[in-house]
Amino acid sequence: MIGVLFALVLGLVAPSSAFAQSQAANGAIEGTVSDTSSGTLPGVIVTVIHTANGSQRSVVTNESGFYRVLLLPLGTYRVTAELPGFKTFEQTGVRVAVGATAVVNATLDVDAVSETVTVSAADLPAIDLARIDIGHTMSDLEVHSLPLVARNPYNFALVQPGVTGYENIELGVPRLAANGQAMRINYQIDGNTNTEKDRAGLRLLPMSEVMIEQVKVVTTGFAPEFGHAMGMVYNAITPSGTNAFRGQASYLFRRNAFSAFPFFFGCGSTTPAANCPDLSSIANRVRPATKVDTGTASMGGPILRNRLFFYGGWEQTRRDLSASRLITASPAVVEQLGLKSQPVAAPNVQTAKFAIGKVDYQLNHSNRLTARWIRFANDAPYNAGTAGGATLERQTNFLDGMHSTPAQLVTTLGSNRLNELRVQYAQRHQQSMLNGDSGSGPAINIAAPIVAFGGPYASTGQDSAGFDFRQQITQVVDNFTYVRGNHSYKFGVDWQHVVDERVAAPQFLYTFPTAAAYLAARSGVAPFGYAAVTQLTGDRSFEMSTNLFSAFVQDDWQLAPRVKLLYGLRYDLYEYPEGLADAPLA
Repeated sequence: MIGVLFALVLGLVAPSSAFAQSQAANGAIEGTVSDTSSGTLPGVIVTVIHTANGSQRSVVTNESGFYRVLLLPLGTYRVTAELPGFKTFEQTGVRVAVGATAVVNATLDVDAVSETVTVSAADLPAIDLARIDIGHTMSDLEVHSLPLVARNPYNFALVQPGVTGYENIELGVPRLAANGQAMRINYQIDGNTNTEKDRAGLRLLPMSEVMIEQVKVVTTGFAPEFGHAMGMVYNAITPSGTNAFRGQASYLFRRNAFSAFPFFFGCGSTTPAANCPDLSSIANRVRPATKVDTGTASMGGPILRNRLFFYGGWEQTRRDLSASRLITASPAVVEQLGLKSQPVAAPNVQTAKFAIGKVDYQLNHSNRLTARWIRFANDAPYNAGTAGGATLERQTNFLDGMHSTPAQLVTTLGSNRLNELRVQYAQRHQQSMLNGDSGSGPAINIAAPIVAFGGPYASTGQDSAGFDFRQQITQVVDNFTYVRGNHSYKFGVDWQHVVDERVAAPQFLYTFPTAAAYLAARSGVAPFGYAAVTQLTGDRSFEMSTNLFSAFVQDDWQLAPRVKLLYGLRYDLYEYPEGLADAPLA
């Protein structure tokens, strides 16, 4: 089955210091060079130097005095403009953010002697006066300084107008909606896809603060380069090492005493008043159990000064979720059924680990290579939803592991042509397994009073032993940019090969109306006393391969010194097996 989508994007922007997100993992600097009489100066050599890692790029202004320096690593730059017979212009503190362009206009004074005029960052525009995209770039300061109780950077999307969400217990990752489009999010890391393809709008790989330098959220007006979503593009950019060694370590913890009572603490409107506890005094209130321990560490620096850099980060979070795994099975019924005595709650202590390793290598003057590896592992024992009447026999251990290994090569071909090649392999693997307390045989449900025991095979989903899901994504992206006059033409292709493998749990469930009916059936007195039996038969495995191909062309046209037009065309092709025409695509 093949799905095709064409998209035409037009945008006009007035005075501005940034335009639509048109670079996935980099930024740009542009501007106009003129003399003191406002006459534009062609042939000026403009050099931008990254103050933290020493990388630099030089271009020459065109006949309109206009210049562009594209695909720059993020960070702070020094910009110089030189022309014989004029004083050298220098601008310091130029900040380059992901997907944005810093505008640095230079005015050169005539002077027979060598002299440099330096302008500080304070003279740069304080805000973006107009943009054709609607969104926000969160800097390193915001990412690591704003309150983030859940330690989930995806919550930063909620600070953007038009973005809403609802909570989910899966590591606090919310389900997001943008501009009324629920679960239509294009998640990216360094411009590579991070969207789970079987469920539209769900991220593939969770992220930690130690893995993020900037966050770019765009809800409207993203350039043709970006697609695969109608709602929002969420792009997380990972840190890089510099010429200075820098590192950090932290320990964070939460306990009951640090937590406030929930806003709607007490009985719901449908609960009979006679069953409500007396909450008139603090002494009669019990806070939900809270125990979280988190350790983080990161380090970055040079391997070869000005050429080769490294960055590494680690986080581990342990959370006691036993309060949400209460076992309410009647002790009397448990004893009647001959089961082991049950604890108050299942010992569900979740351990989540994050790791990142990244290398940036300036191979030569024309080629810069970036490679990284990200790993996430979630170990959640006794993780079978809200246990309720379920005994320990029905609990399983849930394992969720993900990793992403991409590389990016940026090549400059002369002063006006650039090529950006990105490749990635990413995988997510989930499975539920038996533990030391898991039962054997079919699952047994007693309806009154509610007790669930036997083997953990009540459903085909991830709460039952034997569930297994794996998704693998191979991605190749190549973008070519050609700068001619006041035009910046960009052409690109994106190919993704997605492999889904699933194994459903072996479902086998008996439901009995009472404990007496179960005992009678077990003894053989009334072997058919069950109310229902459910069993899965046939092949439990499933495998599907999907190909996604995209191509785009766009032009960023500087119509006048303070007027810009961005327009382009995008083509998307989805190819998946026949019979799956309604399969969700992210």
